[in-house]
Amino acid sequence: MSLSFTHSAWPRVLVAACLAGAIVPDAQAQKSVKKPVPAASTTPPRIYSLYEVQTRPEYAEGEYALRQYLQTQLRRPAAVKAGTERGVVTVSFIVQPDGRLTDAFVARGLSAASNAEALRLVQAMPRWRPARYQDKAVAVQYPISIPFEPPIQKTVTVRGETDLSGLEGSGRVMEEVVENKIYTYVEQMPVFPGGQSGLINYIQASLRYPAEAAQKQVEGKVFVKFTVEPGGKAINPEIIKGLGAGCDEEVLRVIRVLPPFEPGKQNGRTVSVSYTVPVTFSLQTTPGAPGVTIPPAPTLPKPEEKVYTYVEQMPRLAGTTEATIASALQAAVVLPKEILQGTTEGRVYVSFVVGLDGQAEDAKILRSLCPACDAAALAAVAKLPRLEPGRQNGRTVRVQLTQALQLYSPTHVFEPREAATQATFPGGGVALRQYFTEKLKEPKVLTKENLRGAVEVRFVVQADGRIGSGEVVRPLCRSCDEEALRLVRTMPVWAPARDVTGQPIAVRQSVIIPMPAPELPRKNAGAIED
Repeated sequence: MSLSFTHSAWPRVLVAACLAGAIVPDAQAQKSVKKPVPAASTTPPRIYSLYEVQTRPEYAEGEYALRQYLQTQLRRPAAVKAGTERGVVTVSFIVQPDGRLTDAFVARGLSAASNAEALRLVQAMPRWRPARYQDKAVAVQYPISIPFEPPIQKTVTVRGETDLSGLEGSGRVMEEVVENKIYTYVEQMPVFPGGQSGLINYIQASLRYPAEAAQKQVEGKVFVKFTVEPGGKAINPEIIKGLGAGCDEEVLRVIRVLPPFEPGKQNGRTVSVSYTVPVTFSLQTTPGAPGVTIPPAPTLPKPEEKVYTYVEQMPRLAGTTEATIASALQAAVVLPKEILQGTTEGRVYVSFVVGLDGQAEDAKILRSLCPACDAAALAAVAKLPRLEPGRQNGRTVRVQLTQALQLYSPTHVFEPREAATQATFPGGGVALRQYFTEKLKEPKVLTKENLRGAVEVRFVVQADGRIGSGEVVRPLCRSCDEEALRLVRTMPVWAPARDVTGQPIAVRQSVIIPMPAPELPRKNAGAIED
């Protein structure tokens, strides 16, 4: 390939070369001046929980694509292929505001090979759509469960007679509990006093920053695995991923002196269970780091003070199986003027503890809406009747519940999925189809242009059952759309939708009206209507 220049281009090239020659020596002669680097913020970015965000993070191509990715990209370890190992690995990670997945760790493992494969799958994922809070992308902790199952074997048809006598089963199939086996997943996992958050807080408060790590500015996470034996003691700690500089040894020291867990159970028997946790070393927060004070020794809740988040028998309303705590809370809400006037609306998330006596206590707002709305939610919790307390291992325990309260004005229009009871046309779906078929005045254009299709109309069924505003969301032709709107507006009164308290609410509905109208089944044809 050759380059050619016209005579008129040469002067410009020479001038540019001269300018470059004049500029380069000056640039080389200048001393490099380092710009002052702004001090890094000492406040780490906040990591939100799933219940705090308004929009949850999502795999970029959707939930179905995520399942396809996990199924097609999974490399089954040899033990899984052979059928000697099966189960689920739960990986927790942070979805950053830019969609990157970071800080992945195995929250519930299966085996070293399966755990490593689950981490590989997560780390190889493309960026996600981040979570959003107050219209801003935020970082959120997100767990994902990855199943490890043997490949499906092809079935073989056996011709001829086959004697199946003696193969009848009785009762449910139960896994045999092996005495010395260390399980990675059991029916009831070990529980530390105060739960998973209590374990992390206890470990972090017990750490002392190694002098070598502080001197070398070493920070990060140490992943440690240990076994919770049938007696509840944590034994045989092992570093899965370390930091060095004394951090690994400090984590092992803390794990060896952990208070006892409530042991794991399989088929009603206590068993040994493998447990993995991440331990964070931060120069800003870890005790013993320069400038960080050492807190008093962490204390554990007394047995009667321990608060569970999930138990064998959850708290419930006394004397009824139909009404729920959520419906009782919603019925107890008194809407503040801010809601009634339409200045704000939405949901308030509130948590509270159901005590040993069944009383709701220690109510807290997890996601606020407005001061008056929060006060209304707390007042609703205080109005709850005495509940049947939760039970674990045959004894009454304290249980923390989280509920979402809907605070909307009487004129708010809900989506169908938000209603406890759906709005219905008089006579149901069959009667609705019959109404459209009998009442349709077919536009002439259908016959003139041999036009066929359907019009979809979206409308509101008000709290009194009357039909409110409507709009065409899938048009066919102008006269077809007008006829579809006429049919919807002249519909009889519906049975309105209702919320969890049984109160009627306005909801959006949509119908698809075929044109031309389909023929009605003959009543004497023996057809069965659905």
